[in-house]
Amino acid sequence: MVSGPARLIPRWYTAVVIGVLAVLTLVFIGLAVTSEGVAGASAWGLTLATGLLLLAAVSALARRRRPREPTVTADGTRVFLAPALTAWTLVGAWLALLAVAALWVVQAVTDFDALESPGFALLTVLGAVASLPDLARLLTGRLHRWRLELGPESLRYRGYRTDVTCPWPKVHGAGIQARGPAGVLVDVKGAGKDPVVPITAFDVPAEQLVEEIQRAKAAARR
Repeated sequence: MVSGPARLIPRWYTAVVIGVLAVLTLVFIGLAVTSEGVAGASAWGLTLATGLLLLAAVSALARRRRPREPTVTADGTRVFLAPALTAWTLVGAWLALLAVAALWVVQAVTDFDALESPGFALLTVLGAVASLPDLARLLTGRLHRWRLELGPESLRYRGYRTDVTCPWPKVHGAGIQARGPAGVLVDVKGAGKDPVVPITAFDVPAEQLVEEIQRAKAAARR
């Protein structure tokens, strides 16, 4: 049985993140309904981006985590997958922000003087440019939705840019990590960096993931 889950994400942090995103969404809605042209279109784009980020934050931070039975494949692999509400709202917010940045680039090239808040626009464009390598990874299947697979032979974790497979003989065990990021630390033999499965990406308690890993490791020894 999985004991009561520990609260790894502080309530104050959840409240601050959700509160800030809610305020920003309302601010951008106000700008969108009072602006026209490029300013209005970009404000609607920012409204969409912050609104989707708000949904992602609620899903990742405020979701109630309770023990759930994972998907089990034909060979017995137990698969934990990040909720769609967490993963796809983040992707949608990112794409909305890229669209706003592209709109501002076109505006700067055609009529720079008409660009409102050029400093903010510049920061947004720079951030969008910096994210283009991740866009290439997304389009080529190398940017991963968070996924933990516990198979007969190995543990595999995929998330964002990380894709690591650890054969069970190389796994010492797993434990809860409270900070940086909060989640489950997989203790792997050797000098390499131990992977951390972030709890914000899943809808089950960290305690269940630890128990599942320990159980799968023990089963692999038999």
